[in-house]
Amino acid sequence: MRSALNAAEPRVLDTPTAADACDRSKALTRRSAGVTLLELLIGMAVAAVLTAMSVPVVKSTMSRMRMNSAVSAISASITKTRYQAIRNSDIYTLAITVPQNTYVVTDVSASPQVVSPSVPLPNTVAINGGNSAVFTYTLCPNGTVYGAGGTCTNNVNTPPALSVTNGTLQTNVNVSTVGNVTTTVIH
Repeated sequence: MRSALNAAEPRVLDTPTAADACDRSKALTRRSAGVTLLELLIGMAVAAVLTAMSVPVVKSTMSRMRMNSAVSAISASITKTRYQAIRNSDIYTLAITVPQNTYVVTDVSASPQVVSPSVPLPNTVAINGGNSAVFTYTLCPNGTVYGAGGTCTNNVNTPPALSVTNGTLQTNVNVSTVGNVTTTVIH
């Protein structure tokens, strides 16, 4: 009887059974348990190429960041000292010393003169070529800015222009006689 019932049912030969699906799943699991040596070498080669391509970009970005940091520090020191002169109604000088890349603020109107401690600027850049020099700004209580001299009346010295370089990068820092600090990226 049984064989008659089984013979009466149509059987499709292409239909997978549950046992077939389980066998295929085990085969796939065993095969994907790791990576081959060839796949590992290809992955390492791609990573090496991407790393080699990114090194110049990172190096350039770091140089630009150092340059921006130095220019920001110089601009901020000039602006801060100008506001200090206005607030205190005193004449101040700001002297930037190169190649040490430091600056000193002096209250010229005070008796005796008050000299602040030397403040370092980022030393990864060269200011005006890095040659030994002192660039002095005279900041007046009315907000005007002159060059060296330490006086605000009859001072005909224009504020010094600075050129900050780092490798091939260059940014110029200019201060107008009315105290506006402008920076111009050259390259």
